[in-house]
Amino acid sequence: MPNEVPGVVTETWTYALVGGFVSMPLTLGRYWLSGMGNSFSLNMVFVGGLLAGYLAKRDSIDAEPVGLRAGVIGALPGLVWIFSPSLVTARSIAEAWSFAPAAAVLVVLFSLMALGIGAAGFFGGAVGGWLFEKIGDRTPEPGT
Repeated sequence: MPNEVPGVVTETWTYALVGGFVSMPLTLGRYWLSGMGNSFSLNMVFVGGLLAGYLAKRDSIDAEPVGLRAGVIGALPGLVWIFSPSLVTARSIAEAWSFAPAAAVLVVLFSLMALGIGAAGFFGGAVGGWLFEKIGDRTPEPGT
């Protein structure tokens, strides 16, 4: 990463933020339409990663890392939703076990699971990069 300037967002993060922020409202909408249960869809995180990977590949940037970052950003609403019920579950289990560290371990595991959902963005980024290679910029080169 030569030529990085502190405080300036790199192209990698720019595309990751675009894909993540696009998938956030889609994720929220999907969750709301599902009845706001305990399920969390990976589809919208995948779509955000796909968009980010496509845009990144257009500028010759590796699509997979961009998609992963977009997926983690897009999964943040899931982390917020899962965190509160996981605290309740962890407290009840810790009380039943009379073992307070169990609550902390469970909260960390639930949080890692929610962030692991962001891995769907990695696969979305890979597909987005592949799509750009297949159907990307089809404008003819000057002079051809």
